[in-house]
Amino acid sequence: MADRKEIDMNDNDRYNDIKQKLIEYAGQDEAIKAVIAIGSSTRFDVPADEYSDLDLIIVTNCPDRWYSGEYPEIFGNVSISFIEPTLGGGKERRCIYDADRDVDMIIFTPLQFENSLKEGVAQWVMNRGWKLLYDGGDYEEMIPQFVKLEVHHAVMTSEEYENTVNDFFFHNIWACKKLKRGELWAAKMCIDTYLKNLLLKMIMQYQLCISDTDVWHDGRFLDRWAESSVLGELKDCFAH
Repeated sequence: MADRKEIDMNDNDRYNDIKQKLIEYAGQDEAIKAVIAIGSSTRFDVPADEYSDLDLIIVTNCPDRWYSGEYPEIFGNVSISFIEPTLGGGKERRCIYDADRDVDMIIFTPLQFENSLKEGVAQWVMNRGWKLLYDGGDYEEMIPQFVKLEVHHAVMTSEEYENTVNDFFFHNIWACKKLKRGELWAAKMCIDTYLKNLLLKMIMQYQLCISDTDVWHDGRFLDRWAESSVLGELKDCFAH
């Protein structure tokens, strides 16, 4: 049986019972090769709070039992559960335990996880922190060879910048035509998703060009890293 990796128990951690049950079960199930915590529970710069979820990577030889929902129900009362595709060709089982405890489990086979390490996919989701809760496959030595606790952001080339600007103005005209035709849903989806994503991309690029800023993906913690003048203008970019 593989050695169990003990976790630091915190009385304020809403997920202690789930993690403890998962570690104990992993020690009895030879198919489970690793349980790795990522996300807010392992970060130092923006640590977990009372609204944070629990993000896990489960490395197993039997992913089907996780996809079916058979395994997640072992660790608590699952109220809501569904599957979505995730990075590296794997799938993610997302569960709500009890009323509001959100646990996201990225399920990898050992080969998928090894490939995600070598191809840099794991670096993208683990570069702000990770913690090996259970190790049944020598991952304690393997992971640091490929995952570095550092975040890098690339500045656009002039060609990428020009293309993004033209993309934005093109879709302004496109959305206007949809509105005039009466296709309200299509127009709103363009304005409130596609154009907003381009706007966010340019805000991130602006911050990178004026300062050494850690810009988060998907607009996370925007109020902490975007310039105040930018934040002030955003109030007019959304319907009220």
